[in-house]
Amino acid sequence: MNPRKTKLSVALLQVLGAGLAAGVASLPAVAQQANDKPQAKERIEVTGSNIKRVEGESALPVTVITREEIDRSGATTAMELLQLIGSNASAGSVALTSTIGATTFSAQTANLRGLQGGRTLVLINGKRVNGFAGEVQGVQGVNLAVIPFAAIERVEVLKDGASAVYGSDAIAGVINFIVRSDYRGGEATVFAGMPTRSGGGKQETYSGALGFGDLNKDRYNVFAAASYNDQHNLLQKDRDFSKTSLNLDLGLVGISSNSFPGNITTGGIGAGGGVSNCTSGYGTYFPELSAKNCYFDPSGAPGVESIPDTKDTNFFGQVKFQINNNWQLYGTGLYSKDENHFVIQPVPISNLFNYGPNGDIPATVTVSPGQPFYPTAQATAAGVNGQVLNVRYRAVLNGNRDTTDTNEGYQLIGGLKGSVGSWDVDASYNYSQGKTTEHLNGGFPLYSQVLPLLNGGTVNLFGPNSDAVAQAVKATNFVGDTFTGKSTNEGFTAKASSEVWQLPNGPLALALGAEYRKEKLDQTYNPVLAGGDVSGYGGNFLDVHASRNDTAFYGELNIPLLKTLEANVAIRTDDYSDFGRTNNPKASLRFQPNKDVLLRASYGTGFLAPSLYQLYVPNTAGVSAPGTSDPIRCPVTHDTGFDCSTQFGLTFGGNRDLKPEQSENATFGIVFEPTNQLSISADYFKIRLRDAITNGIPVDTILSDLATYGNLVTRGPSTPDYPSLPGRIQTIQQTYINLGNVHIEGWDTEIHYKWPRMSWGRLRFDLSGTYYTRNDSENLDGTYSGSVSNAFGAVVVGVIPRWKHYAAFSYDQGPWSATLANTYQTAYTDSQTDLNNDLRKVSSMSLWDLQGTYSGIKNLKVTLGVKNLFDTNPPQTNQQNTFQVGYDPNYYDARARFVYFSVRYAFK
Repeated sequence: MNPRKTKLSVALLQVLGAGLAAGVASLPAVAQQANDKPQAKERIEVTGSNIKRVEGESALPVTVITREEIDRSGATTAMELLQLIGSNASAGSVALTSTIGATTFSAQTANLRGLQGGRTLVLINGKRVNGFAGEVQGVQGVNLAVIPFAAIERVEVLKDGASAVYGSDAIAGVINFIVRSDYRGGEATVFAGMPTRSGGGKQETYSGALGFGDLNKDRYNVFAAASYNDQHNLLQKDRDFSKTSLNLDLGLVGISSNSFPGNITTGGIGAGGGVSNCTSGYGTYFPELSAKNCYFDPSGAPGVESIPDTKDTNFFGQVKFQINNNWQLYGTGLYSKDENHFVIQPVPISNLFNYGPNGDIPATVTVSPGQPFYPTAQATAAGVNGQVLNVRYRAVLNGNRDTTDTNEGYQLIGGLKGSVGSWDVDASYNYSQGKTTEHLNGGFPLYSQVLPLLNGGTVNLFGPNSDAVAQAVKATNFVGDTFTGKSTNEGFTAKASSEVWQLPNGPLALALGAEYRKEKLDQTYNPVLAGGDVSGYGGNFLDVHASRNDTAFYGELNIPLLKTLEANVAIRTDDYSDFGRTNNPKASLRFQPNKDVLLRASYGTGFLAPSLYQLYVPNTAGVSAPGTSDPIRCPVTHDTGFDCSTQFGLTFGGNRDLKPEQSENATFGIVFEPTNQLSISADYFKIRLRDAITNGIPVDTILSDLATYGNLVTRGPSTPDYPSLPGRIQTIQQTYINLGNVHIEGWDTEIHYKWPRMSWGRLRFDLSGTYYTRNDSENLDGTYSGSVSNAFGAVVVGVIPRWKHYAAFSYDQGPWSATLANTYQTAYTDSQTDLNNDLRKVSSMSLWDLQGTYSGIKNLKVTLGVKNLFDTNPPQTNQQNTFQVGYDPNYYDARARFVYFSVRYAFK
């Protein structure tokens, strides 16, 4: 057989990264030989199947990223690596930057097809990883901080549903992190980098690995890897593109009337002491908005971050013992600890915000006649002298809101694998646990303590205060743990596969398996939060305690119909203790009519039960981002604070009436490899998701289309001064809902070309991208809204670009190598209209990275690289779904141009 024919389908599995050191990549860790001589065929496990097979026989679209390509990309974390994958969208993603102004407990989640973390299955060595202990609205799935990045040998990304194989939550696809196997030797790596622009953002990483023992000779192998990553913070004011929350040309108005000095609303007085007093850094005078008010500009405030300070520690260990030629004992263990310290602006306190157990007590701040800081002259000029004056205040004396999230996780697996006759058998027990703790370091005053001080007349709401007063106010801060979450996943898995019958066209292969899992979630909040007494925390939170069991049985059959045609059928049945039974089949075809062409197709169904958190978390209150306006009342009342440039109350929580999600997945692909140098592939994908669960709808989306989403807005009675208008917005519903159907379609494309080796070296080109033709979500009235290249009206934050790719030119010559890579995404429609109520376009983004490596010194490898080579600014956007504004932190690294250097010492 032509050796190239056996590797043809492997072309589908080539990496989208920086190119291949030795030609076409393949799933196993065995490198392709330079002379392309036929080799012994080893049966291996392929992501997406329980049947061991010869490399390259998979009929499913899998992308493989090798260790070398990871290194060439410059990625230092799993989250950073996945952002280079076209099928991993920013829409609905959660990253460390998401903690700035949102309660995410510093999760980092994968997001295949833009379907969010809960619908992407993450595995380590084919085993499930524990779900995030800090799950909250919009944050679900596996926290990628637990991945032992230094131990990774390759990453396999299955870009198709896999419920029939792995379980009913693998709707969007599977990401399988494969660690090194049978490693012998050691290595140590030091990585350091920093932005070329001033400010913070530098990073240091230290990692090492050690392995010893030969399974064939010593009958054992021990492998361990450890890493420590320290990412320093970066302030918003240190970047021109993020230093202000007001850009009228963009239609961005993210400022707040809760400022320091405080604004007096009674009589329309405005800033206490006049606008000449707006010089504190927490109050800015914008004459184009108001002649009387100070405004708080969050992005320009001292100490407010774009990137938090993060310290991540990982350890992975693996032991294998060869009992005899047929049986092997194995065990793995991992531990991770991620500490994320982040700082945002001081809390706003005024009657615009409510507190208390039910979130219904206005946090009113006033200054009264006779108090030393009563502005008599201003009150007299406004005709309200002698009245109690209402103030919108920014609690600068309490300091910036300062928080530390700590996420710890570990996983233990023990198993036995071997063969009985012709059957390959693998049975294992696994236990994983995650723990999340949030600690408030300062800046979160208790309403019950700070309001008496602010209203008592001793605090100057408009100017400097004595040290004694400042200390008294700061003493009202709550300091301590607010949240502890614990999630566990325990289970047993047993599977067996064999070639059970020799057919005329090849062996009939069968796999059978069973799995039992028990998952448990315990989230305990400090009682002070249940009382809704902590200001600036986004509302009151209540405990969650829930568990469930899942028992599953599955089977898979691989059938050689013809010499050129292979079919695979699989089915899995899951029995949930709270949702009952579900059956999910899958079928695929692989057709290779000649040595140059491969055709493949698949169809399957999926099921996703609502998570324990989505069902059982109690309802709580929160507030929207600053600068939000009521589109009905604001143009008429111009009431800054109640109707314009304000923050509205939000209601979050679970929903026990949620229905399970169901999905259908289909793919069709073609691979064309006319020579050893060129491979071109295209895979069409289609996902139909029914009864999709979403954590509410973004506030911008609701307010921009009240005709569709008006039922999610609760208003008070009409006000006497505007009886013809609907009442003021009181709350906006953000609880979990089944939002109809989601239809996703598109193409995954890869091109790989390697030039013949010349005397001056070898060049390679690799491109992998995703083109979306459809990503539509059903509205409440049965219509559909498209979100491809359209952030306006999208039901989740972030972007699904029409086209996104990662392309790389690579060069190798002796000890020298270099990679020039490009990340690109197309333009899209912004999340809000401009001030003329016109839709605006956010420009496309094209970023270039450059890396060079020298390995001419024995055991030593030196790398110098630049991310964002041309120091390109991000596309400007008016999105306000995050507290970082002016750009979108879901897809742009605010460090901008980043220069790094690494040294690796390895020995055998």
